[in-house]
Amino acid sequence: MLFYRASNGPRELSIPLLRVLTATSLVTYPAGALLLATGPDTLANSIAGFGLVSAGLVSCMPVFSSSIQRIVGEEVKALDEFELRLRGRAMGLAYAIFTGLALVSVLYSAIAADKGFWFPSTYDEFNGVFWGVFLYAAVLPAAILSWLVDQSFNQE
Repeated sequence: MLFYRASNGPRELSIPLLRVLTATSLVTYPAGALLLATGPDTLANSIAGFGLVSAGLVSCMPVFSSSIQRIVGEEVKALDEFELRLRGRAMGLAYAIFTGLALVSVLYSAIAADKGFWFPSTYDEFNGVFWGVFLYAAVLPAAILSWLVDQSFNQE
């Protein structure tokens, strides 16, 4: 997983907002990338695809400066025991999900190569896949953590 900390300290965002932002990011980016890769080459499709990709990227930006991201991106020595337990659970689940997605991707790639399904073949398509993997690696731990904590987390 990728770690990022805001240099000016964490920003307090509500847990429901973090859940919406991370879910939006993890759903809209792949939807937009797939639309661009497999949809018709029209202006409307390009606008819709790039709009979804942009929504995914914009929605993850506030997450990177949040207190939830601080827990998953902070140095271990700066976290208390409660935060370390939360981080451990979130990172374990994020790793399991990320690994599962990687295995499903490899399985799909093998089937797609055999059956003639869509498979990335151009630089732009592989670029979209790369940035999607990067986005998932960066956002997934915070997304998992936002679902592990209760809504009173920020009010402590």
